[in-house]
Order: sequence, then C-alpha cells, then structure tokens
Amino acid sequence: MIQRLLPLLAVLALAACDATEDDTAPPPPRAVRTMIVADGGEAARRTLPGVLTAAETMRLAFPVAGRLIEAPLREGDRMSAGQVVARLDPADIEREISAAEARLAAAIARLDAIDADFQRQKTLFDRGLVARAAFEKVSAELAAGLADRRVAETELAATRDRLDRLALIAPREGVVTRLLSNRFEELSAGQPVYEVAVTAALQAEALAPEALLAVIAPGTAAEVVLPAFPGQVFAAQVTEIAAEAEAGAAYRVRARLDAPPEGAKTGFSAAVSFTLPRAQAAIDIPISALLFGDARSEPTAGDRGQVYVFEDGVVRARAVRIEGVVGNDVLVTEGLSPGERVVTAGVALLSEGERVRLWSLPE
Repeated sequence: MIQRLLPLLAVLALAACDATEDDTAPPPPRAVRTMIVADGGEAARRTLPGVLTAAETMRLAFPVAGRLIEAPLREGDRMSAGQVVARLDPADIEREISAAEARLAAAIARLDAIDADFQRQKTLFDRGLVARAAFEKVSAELAAGLADRRVAETELAATRDRLDRLALIAPREGVVTRLLSNRFEELSAGQPVYEVAVTAALQAEALAPEALLAVIAPGTAAEVVLPAFPGQVFAAQVTEIAAEAEAGAAYRVRARLDAPPEGAKTGFSAAVSFTLPRAQAAIDIPISALLFGDARSEPTAGDRGQVYVFEDGVVRARAVRIEGVVGNDVLVTEGLSPGERVVTAGVALLSEGERVRLWSLPE
C-alpha cells in the first residue's frame, strides 16, 4: 500500500513546487500608450485661439449744440458711409436764422440811407460847398455801415451753416457698439451720440506666451482663419503687443487683417497663426503626457514638468520646459527631440526605469 502511495506523493510535491514558483513570478510589463514626437522641419507654425475686434473705432458727434430728436440706430446696427444716423431739433436755429435775416435787412437799409447821404455830400464837397470835416464824417458812417452789413451777412451764413450741421452723417461704414446719447437729450457741441466699430478695419486678438514674443513684433506677418468663413485664410500683420502680461504670463497680441471679408463681425472666433524658425518652434504633446507638480490647474510659460520617454523597453523620466498650453496640448521647447517616443497616458503610475511594453489593440 505504501509503495503505491509514493508515486502519488511525488506528483503532489512537484505540483506544489510549481504553484510556489508561479506565485513568485514577476508580473508582466505594464502596457503604455505612446506617441512619437514629430520633426517640425525647417519651420513650424504656432496657432493661437483669438477673437475678432475692431482695429479702429470712432465716436460720432454733432459739431453744434442742440436737442437730439432722432437717433434710430442701436447696438449692433450697421451704418453706411454717407448715411444720416441722427438729427437735432432745427427749431432754435431756424429762429436764429430769422433773427439774423432781420439784422441783415436792417443793416442793408441803414447802409442804403448812409450811401445816399454820402453821394449827396460827395457832390457838394466836389463843388466846394461842404466842409471837409462834414464829408469825412459821412465817409466814416458809410464805412461803418459797410462793416455792419458784412457782420450781419457773416452771422446769417454761420447760422445757416449750423442748420446744415443738424444732420449727423456717418463718414465710414461701421457697426454701432454703444449708444451714448438718448433722444430728446440736450447735447453740447462735440458730445458723442454713437460709438462705432469700423468694419473695414478688423483685427484678431490672441494671448501669446512670453516665449513667442522673441520672434514676433509689430509688422510680423500672420494668417487668420475664421470658422465663419471655412476654407479661407486671411493675411494679417501684427500691429500691437501689450506691454503688460495678462493671465498665465501671456501677452495680448493684435493682428490687423489686410482685407476683412464682407460680413465679418466683431466677436467672431479666430485662429491666428505665425510661421516660426525651427529653433523657436515648440513641440506639441498631449497634456496627459505631463507630470506637473504645481497646485495650479494648468501649467504656463516658463514652468517645468516631467514626461516619460520610452527607450528599449523601459521608461526614462525627462524634465521639460513648458512654453504654454493650447487646447489639450502642452507646448514644450526644451527636453524633447523629434523622433523620441513619449508616454501619453497613465504617467502618474510609472517610475524611473520601469519595464513596459507598447500598448496595442487586442487581436
């Protein structure tokens, strides 16, 4: 009986050894998703999200004072060059014109009487029948009468000119952005009625990271894409870079469109692109590839982070310099080279030198 049990016990012992060896075997390498960092070539493009704004604005005002009786446009309304966009009440100026006409008529009547007296006095003076003093007196009265008539004519012309200025005419095409005066309001000369965005002068505004300022300046060429006009690219030039940074150490850049499309409006979304030398080009990697230890929600230009690079079946930690974030991508200017394979998911679970395998779709 014992002899029969010995082979069975040997088999059980071997099975137990195999089980122990299986329990202590190392786990298989972790599967990781990766991407190969692409070479941008001799030049690279940087695209920044932005919005269309007015490159020029104007405030329309009457050159004369008066009561506003007509201002039909509201915010968002368009105006055309030469269009009458507001009017002042003409009643006061019409009364002033009547008074000026009466003063001119009186001045002319006085001048006619003085001139008739002057002609008589001159005839008598030429005959030696009137003293020089009397003739010089009537001559002075004639000069004064002529001056009074000229003053009355000037006043009447100025008053009539004011009547012509009671209509506010748009000098250029634009869109009303603010209504600054209300109907029946008493306006002083120069008090604005409308603030208008000139539609022929549009610009794209975007926030650029500080590293980009090394290669762009006023006059730098740019290209603007408007989702409202698919398939079209509009040439532009940088006209202004803000002196102070806004959120995330980014600076506001304005690029004026050379020829805005018909129908473009302020507030349209835009994408502003710049062509950069390769030395200044940033490498785009998904934000999921970055280990960023700061408590802020997202990194900004100048920050440092860490990525994992796949090399010969293991991952190596690599410090990188961050230029900024665009959408779901991190822009990296230091620490990576084209052709390297970067882990793009699950980086928080990895460690330096850990053996991994490339993830692939199940067969």
